[in-house]
Amino acid sequence: MPRVLALDGADTYDCPVCRHGQMQPMALMDACACSFCRHIFDVNLDQQTVHVVDSVQPMGWRWQGWRWQPLYQSRSDITLTLWLVGLALVIFPAGIVALGGYVFPPLDESVGINWSIAWALGTLVAHTTMVSWLVAEHYQFPFYVMTKIRLQRLLERLPG
Repeated sequence: MPRVLALDGADTYDCPVCRHGQMQPMALMDACACSFCRHIFDVNLDQQTVHVVDSVQPMGWRWQGWRWQPLYQSRSDITLTLWLVGLALVIFPAGIVALGGYVFPPLDESVGINWSIAWALGTLVAHTTMVSWLVAEHYQFPFYVMTKIRLQRLLERLPG
């Protein structure tokens, strides 16, 4: 069994958001910042927790001595609502376009691609991409955060 270490305000820890950088104490402040994703954390040493203070989404973690455990807020009604709205934004527009192609089929003498199905698939892909981006922004998946930061740094290095 690994030795349990208490959260200390002067040590560095792996960042619980991106899991790539190091969370280090900030000078003259009771806060820490990640060296990779640049998130700022409020540290509560009594409860052994950290909370992100520079994000709209309330996120927190409890230190287990060797890893971070997410603090789950009881916001299941909002999460369920987000999933239902996201599902509706994916299914209904593509369904309307597919229904239009079914009600008004292409003429018999036309050859090639059935454009109504192509438009329905294009609508499905576009809306799925948008809802996936919103879900990734809401949950702040570590891979998504790491990819977003790397792309941002790559764009900063480009000339112009």
